[in-house]
Amino acid sequence: MSSIIAIAILLTGAGLVISFTWIGVLLIFDPQQVGWLNSVLPEWAQIPMSQSEYPQTVQQIRDSLSHKHKIVGDTIALDNEDNSFLLPVLRQRPNCQSDCQEVVELRVYHLENLQYQAQPEKFYRLTNQLAIAGLEESVALAPLIDPTSENPEVSDSLPLTEVQRFEGKTPGRGVWFYLRGQRQQGTHAIAYGEIVYYNPERANLQQMVSWTSPNGQLPKWEQVTGDSAKELVIDQTVGLEPQLQVYQVKAVKLYLKPLQLEAITLTPSAIKDDSYQNALFIARSGLWTPAFQWLQSIKKQRRGVLPATAQAQMDLIRLHSQLTKTQADKTWASPSQQVLADLVDGRWEKALQVFENSPQNAQEIVTLLKADKDKGRLWKRVLAALKVNPNKAEIQTWGALILAVQQGEEQANSWLQQQPTIKTATLTNIQNLVKKLNTRVTTTQTTSRNEE
Repeated sequence: MSSIIAIAILLTGAGLVISFTWIGVLLIFDPQQVGWLNSVLPEWAQIPMSQSEYPQTVQQIRDSLSHKHKIVGDTIALDNEDNSFLLPVLRQRPNCQSDCQEVVELRVYHLENLQYQAQPEKFYRLTNQLAIAGLEESVALAPLIDPTSENPEVSDSLPLTEVQRFEGKTPGRGVWFYLRGQRQQGTHAIAYGEIVYYNPERANLQQMVSWTSPNGQLPKWEQVTGDSAKELVIDQTVGLEPQLQVYQVKAVKLYLKPLQLEAITLTPSAIKDDSYQNALFIARSGLWTPAFQWLQSIKKQRRGVLPATAQAQMDLIRLHSQLTKTQADKTWASPSQQVLADLVDGRWEKALQVFENSPQNAQEIVTLLKADKDKGRLWKRVLAALKVNPNKAEIQTWGALILAVQQGEEQANSWLQQQPTIKTATLTNIQNLVKKLNTRVTTTQTTSRNEE
């Protein structure tokens, strides 16, 4: 009864009724789950724990878990004074060839100061536990799967095999961890996992978000937006298509979970302005650099000041633009790769120059355009660019070339003639270029067969 009274005092306030009810239920049915409260309760109000969870030395803790046929990982310090630590608990995976131990639980232990001060060794009490269930395979593979695909969703659980603490300066007073697993999918060495936060004020662990990276990159904290706080950046880039998830740490009014990670998104628009919304539209279509340049102009018109949400959207676009710009600035050995890098960055004129100056590589560029048919990322860029800039001949040209390769010359000509702003001279030039493309490809194919 004394424990319940102490908790009631601690959790006063109408907004905490749900938390109080939840803790009350756990006190009755599973008091170990709220053992973390012992770190803030006076000694007379301590919640009784089972005999097996009385304070123990680190070695006793390890021995006790080993006797229960559990595998104990390396401890990770939660402070600089050796007052608390995180202990991963693992299990052996059956029929396993590699990475055979998976994390199934995280435990937090705190130094017991009151009753064991005279002891030569340090004694620790279990204050929080977090069960780890692995990651759904569909989540890990999501960046590689076409969202319009009709394939059934894969639902197997993938193991998390290691726990690491983020080093360096991170947001908040607590400690951030990432759990990680690996999966080979074709040519992609996928890294995936979970982000976990330890809150020292509540002495509890909080599972924040799942993450996956098709190129094997680990999540990292870096300063993305204008304020001093760092954001969590997850790299989901596939090939030359950049895809970055950026999360900001936000405070919420929940006693047990006062922080959450909130993704920066490009919808809805932070500013109800046609120009701003058009910039976000072409960014969502993959034209990151033109979108960022447009937003820079808008910000200048607003005397360098944007609302915080708009600035976050602009910074997300800037990050993507840095990647596509770097790719397009490179000198590629393959003309098709150079064309792809230029198109991804919205450099329509430069891509067209490479195409026209590489007649011997026509087949290679055709193969590139054909390969985009299923995902349609280049075509999506063309449509977005024409929506905001319908008079640009170079964009119309690439639209016709893509259609000619993917659906035939007749379809390309029909589409060109439907363009409301196309000039007669431009139409003729593009049609000639399409015919020239077909001639080049036919010549290349004939030469290849003769050589065989």
